[in-house]
Amino acid sequence: MSQVYKLPIFISHFIEHDKGGNFFDEMKVYLIHHYGGHDKDEDWETDQKLPFMKVEIAHIDLAALPKITFISPFIVKEKITSSIEYFDEDNLYSHYLNSIWQPPRQA
Repeated sequence: MSQVYKLPIFISHFIEHDKGGNFFDEMKVYLIHHYGGHDKDEDWETDQKLPFMKVEIAHIDLAALPKITFISPFIVKEKITSSIEYFDEDNLYSHYLNSIWQPPRQA
């Protein structure tokens, strides 16, 4: 990625060397001149700033990270052994049912 950041220098230096001819021919001459192993010239400092002229190796230092352990809390749960009744016919009052229920009538 560090070489990609040097791309604007590559473009601006190409514009300095451009003579206004065919783009592809000019680019070919430019690439051969700069990346084909050329000697020191008057713009040597700028040439060394071009991408892939000098490849710096990025050093990645390993940091000593502390070992983090997470212990989840243990919650003691009591098991319910008694049964839960959701519907019990003994809780229904029959006198309410007698007042609500009416037999069908004939007309």
